[in-house]
Amino acid sequence: MTSPIPTTDARFPAQWLSVAETVCERYYAEFPDHDERFGDRGRRYCAHDNAYLVAWLVDALDTAGAASFATNVEWLRGLLEARGFPMDAFRRNLRLVGDAVVALRPDDRQGIDELVVGAAGTGP
Repeated sequence: MTSPIPTTDARFPAQWLSVAETVCERYYAEFPDHDERFGDRGRRYCAHDNAYLVAWLVDALDTAGAASFATNVEWLRGLLEARGFPMDAFRRNLRLVGDAVVALRPDDRQGIDELVVGAAGTGP
């Protein structure tokens, strides 16, 4: 699989794209109005961004730690917020990413929950 949007990033985590697509299916089931709001481009970015989120979460569990995940999530949050993406939907999406990774790594549930809740925060 390749990125659903053009990318020059040789490190695009294509191995997580199928998990990301599952997250997107769940996300759009909860936010059906986002199809109209963001269109096909929104769906492509959903898969792209969630592939990174899954990769960052798995990497945080394996080696990088919570600070790395939080930094990456904060960067993406800032980018999406500047483009008018609703932050309540972003926080929910993070939780969906966490659920998808728990399905793959149930023994890591506590660590996943801590990472996701810590990165999601409660702010705007």
